[in-house]
Order: sequence, then structure tokens, then C-alpha cells
Amino acid sequence: MRTLFMLRVIVLAALGCCGAGLVQAEEPSDIALKRGQIEISADDMRYYAKDRVPDTRREEFFRRDDAVRQLADSLVSIRALADEAEESGVVDADLIEWQLALHRERLMMEQYLNALVASQTASIDWESTAQDVYTAEADAFQQPERVRASHILIKTEERSEEEALALAEEVLQKVEAGEDFKMLALKYSEDASAKTNLGSLGAFARGQMVPEFEQAAFALRKPGELAGPVKTDFGYHIIKLEEYLPARKSTFDEVKAEIISKLKSEIPANIRQNKLIEIRSAEPLEFDEDVMQKLLQEFRKESAN
Repeated sequence: MRTLFMLRVIVLAALGCCGAGLVQAEEPSDIALKRGQIEISADDMRYYAKDRVPDTRREEFFRRDDAVRQLADSLVSIRALADEAEESGVVDADLIEWQLALHRERLMMEQYLNALVASQTASIDWESTAQDVYTAEADAFQQPERVRASHILIKTEERSEEEALALAEEVLQKVEAGEDFKMLALKYSEDASAKTNLGSLGAFARGQMVPEFEQAAFALRKPGELAGPVKTDFGYHIIKLEEYLPARKSTFDEVKAEIISKLKSEIPANIRQNKLIEIRSAEPLEFDEDVMQKLLQEFRKESAN
């Protein structure tokens, strides 16, 4: 029972920071569950849920019928092991007290920084800000010339050059005669990915393929055009153009969501970082070199042992 009281006091101090909106420690709370002498109150569960389930996951997590029971089981285990640890005498009580104080300070820092971010981002028009980024960084949204293509690869590893070329030309004739390129890729291509992508390479820009392949692919313009057999270090390729994509600038609508997502990550991070810089630069650090050296030697000695 003493552990239950201590947890309530610690949680109220750490999470509440004496906030007026929290249930006062002396007010009774419904007992949510018991295991032997261990009791878990409804308040314990409320605070544990706040501590363990991030706001971004709360809705999804609590859709589960066993969500509260899962949290309760975890908290009971912590409580039981804490009781055992306390009775064992092997824990460093002074260190734990110091860590509790530090954890409280960290929680206060995080809540403060979160509040600072919320206040400084509350009035941001994200779409308008994204439009400003789109205008100011126009070059970042330029898409290079690309082609979307498929290929059939005939390797030269286990056959002669002549045999590989002859087979590639035979397959090319089948394509030109109107046979389905995907089915031919499935049957003949020795590219390991052909069994799943049926020869499709997707869209690619210059510099992503070997030079011989790139030159042949980028010489095509009309969907359905063929090139080959094209010799590379991999073997002989039959290339089919699916789509030619000239260089262009992405429209704002195409990249708006991406820009906003990036802004919503970067701006809060900058606010937090700037506050930390402000704190660190407010006053200079004054080291006692004798104490610092003694600590260094002490830590080195401990590490060596």
C-alpha cells in the first residue's frame, strides 16, 4: 500500500507540476484492479495512459477492447517488481531519487517546449507558408527529363555473345509481331525482377542506368517505341518506351502536402532548438577546473574497474 501512495505522489509531482486541473492526491480514487496486496487506482490508470500512449496514437490504441486491460497488466507488473526491488535492498535509493527529480525536470522542459511550439505555430497559415517556400525555392521543384520504360534482358553469362544476340533478336521479332511484351518478359527476361514487375523499370532520369541503356531509352519518344537489342555489361536488352516525361516544374498542388509536412516538422524543431540556444548562450558556463578534473579521473577509474 505504501508503494501505491508513493506512486501517486510521484506521478502528481512529475506530470502535474502542481497544476490546478489535476485531481488532488488526498481525494480518493476508484480502485480499478487488485492483485494480492497491489492496488491500481483509476487515477493511476489515467496517468499511466498519458505517460505511455502518445497523443498521436491514442485514438487508434483505445479502439481496442483490451486496451485498458493491457495497460493495467503492464502497470501491475511494474508495481510488483518495484515492491520486490524495494524489499531486496539491492537498489540504489539515492540514485533513484535523483533520477526522479531529473525526470520531473525533463517532463517540465518537454511540456514547456511543447507549449512554446503550440503558441508560436497556432497562427501559421500552413498553405500560405508552403506557397512562399514553393516560390522562393523554385529550383527545388524542378523535375528532370525522365522516361518510363520496360525491358527484356538476355544475359551472356551462360551462352556465347552470338547465341545471346540471336535470342534477343528472336524475342524482338515476337514483340514487333504484336506479342504481349509483359508475357514475353515473364518468359524470356533474365532480369531477376521480371517475375514480379514483368519487365517494368518505372520512371528514371539520366544517370540512373548504364550509359548504353540510357542513351537508347532516352532516344525514344512515342509510347510503344522499341530499341534493341542494346548491348551492356548485363547482356542484351530489348527496351520498350511506356512514357516520355520531359523536364518540368512540379505544380504547387502536386507538392503542397509534401511541403506542409516538412514545414510542420522543421518549424517546431527550429523553435525548440532556438530556445535551447537562447538558454545556453544566456550566461557563460563557469567551470571549477579542479572539480572537473577530479570527476574525470574518478569516472575513468570507475570505467577501468
